[in-house]
Amino acid sequence: MWRPLLAITALLNLAGAFRVSEPTDPWPTELYRTSSVFGTSTYSVRNSKACKDGLYTFLSPRGEGVAARGPTILDQEGELVWTTETSTYGAAYNLDVQEYKGNQYLAFWEGDDKVDGHGDGTIHMLDQQYIERYQIRGPSSAFTDWHEFQITRNDTALFTVHDVVSADLRAVRGPERGWIWDSRFVEVDIETNKVLFQWRASEHFNFTDVEKPSGSPGWSYGNPWDFFHLHSIDKDAKGNYLISALHTDYLTYLDGRTGEIIWRLGGNHTDFYDLSTGRASTFAWPHDARFHDDDKAITLLDNTTPGDKVNRGLIIDVDQSSRNVSLRSEFRAFGHAGVTPESQPQSDGSVQVLDNGHILVSYGRNGAAWTEFSKMGVPMCHTQFGSISSFGTGSPASYRVRKHPWIGKPDTTPAFEINGHEAAVSWNGATEVRSWVLEGARVALPIHNTKPDEFEPDDHPSSGKTDYYFSAITTVPKSGFETIIHIPFHTNQPYLRVRALDKEGQIIGTSAILPFNATIVHSNHPPQQSSDAETDHFEVIFFASCCAAIGLGACIYFFGRRCWAICLRSCRCVWLRRYRYLYPGHRDGDEEDNWEEYYGGLHIASDTESDDSDVEISDLDNPRLSPALLSPDLLYPGMSNRPSWQSSLASPGSSTGRPGLVRTPSTHSNVSLREKQH
Repeated sequence: MWRPLLAITALLNLAGAFRVSEPTDPWPTELYRTSSVFGTSTYSVRNSKACKDGLYTFLSPRGEGVAARGPTILDQEGELVWTTETSTYGAAYNLDVQEYKGNQYLAFWEGDDKVDGHGDGTIHMLDQQYIERYQIRGPSSAFTDWHEFQITRNDTALFTVHDVVSADLRAVRGPERGWIWDSRFVEVDIETNKVLFQWRASEHFNFTDVEKPSGSPGWSYGNPWDFFHLHSIDKDAKGNYLISALHTDYLTYLDGRTGEIIWRLGGNHTDFYDLSTGRASTFAWPHDARFHDDDKAITLLDNTTPGDKVNRGLIIDVDQSSRNVSLRSEFRAFGHAGVTPESQPQSDGSVQVLDNGHILVSYGRNGAAWTEFSKMGVPMCHTQFGSISSFGTGSPASYRVRKHPWIGKPDTTPAFEINGHEAAVSWNGATEVRSWVLEGARVALPIHNTKPDEFEPDDHPSSGKTDYYFSAITTVPKSGFETIIHIPFHTNQPYLRVRALDKEGQIIGTSAILPFNATIVHSNHPPQQSSDAETDHFEVIFFASCCAAIGLGACIYFFGRRCWAICLRSCRCVWLRRYRYLYPGHRDGDEEDNWEEYYGGLHIASDTESDDSDVEISDLDNPRLSPALLSPDLLYPGMSNRPSWQSSLASPGSSTGRPGLVRTPSTHSNVSLREKQH
């Protein structure tokens, strides 16, 4: 009896192993008891220990219907570390760790991102306590855009701005007095927001040097032509700028003093000879172009690989003196379940070279995912924060994805909640917590003296010196964003709190004190901590419970193996003995048909005979089938033949290993009788 059940369980487990566990739309969102923030749910398609480098992942999920939007930090397991709790922030882009005057800052853009493919917002810089230290905006006549923000080597801020200006568009079949979105970037002093340098694309590029529009562009101020669409800016050690734009198929290197074009790399306007037969200079809609290796190499995201539309990350070796380029490495977008991030075309994505040599590639609107490649281009880890059905829709999406070391020490206290004998604790942004200690006390605001005038300065309740009254109850390791703590049932302190410990065991944070509805034993003495005897008593009960469970399981197993068939046969016999006087055909001659009609639920139609006519029934203690009453003269006076349904027990030594039935084929079965059997 139990073997089939075990087999079915094994088959279900096997089927679960092949079941796709990836979430589908709508994509799930992490919810917490202790915080109102939403966590970004991730799904690891491919994972490797090589990606466990102690770094944090920085992204900015966005999209219509995405609850967990905004600047977000995740740990190596994809668990939330920090996100903004304020609702004043709008759409967020370009979260990154920037260094300014030797200190680390979280920098991101937020604002209105629906300004015809551009943005109008503010750049925020937060310190390690998540306190906003700087806000940066561009010139008053321009929109502060979300496409780029970099702090340069000389501690200035570099970012994109856009504005609408008039231009002569007759060269591209437009009006003489037309309108364009003019791509600009500025370099400003962070402290004063003073503009130190600015550059405008319309002053250095011909309209015929960019991708042609499909129709006549820029006929009105309300519908300007977005002819350049600046993506990324990087400043090298010489003070010159490397830029990439959506509507070009090349990179441009600019003079840092005059803004003039020094050279172009890629497309039909390239100034370099490609030693890799075009693989290093044939790209389109390039994005996130950065200098590396003392400005001798460039990384970028190619939004359309030559010959197909698959995104790829590139590392290009650049010899500016000889004007030669070669492809060092290529990282093609990782495909999952037959879906690969593809160009629509799109404008987002990023490529980052990590300190361990790995390459991190994200796909922007093309795919809500990022991939970490080895130096050889092997995808080591691939993580999604949206379903593959959402790829290319931009919901969800993240403009870029980065990995950095980060130390967060929030200027807040841990959030603590109690529900019954279960507590939850979290601390938004804290990266140094390794464990939580649950503590209990008899009083909420302990005091040493009963008289108010006898307080010592350090003993006043408002001084926060409450450690003397609290004792540790249990310690649990930190687990994800929110840690669940099971309060021991013997806990009888009416007030609880939690404290955060770092890896050295030092206290780095303390929560608020909450009341706990403990069951207190009333006696002449105050409740004490559980003694060793009480602990041993619980252990004995636990051990006895385990033994009882094992014994019960053994009894059930033995019953199923040995007693089930006997009990079933006994029950059938009792049933037959009790109700045989109700047999309707006992007094008429057509006993065979009537018997089978009445006891049809007790016999089993044979599946081995070709005429499907033999019948197998239980014969234990049945008066009509008992060996003592099998004589035809006793059962049927005047009949010389036994009924055709008569059966007898098989020999105990049959091949089946259990009592069987010797079936006698019926000579009176017909079609209607077989239908009744079935």
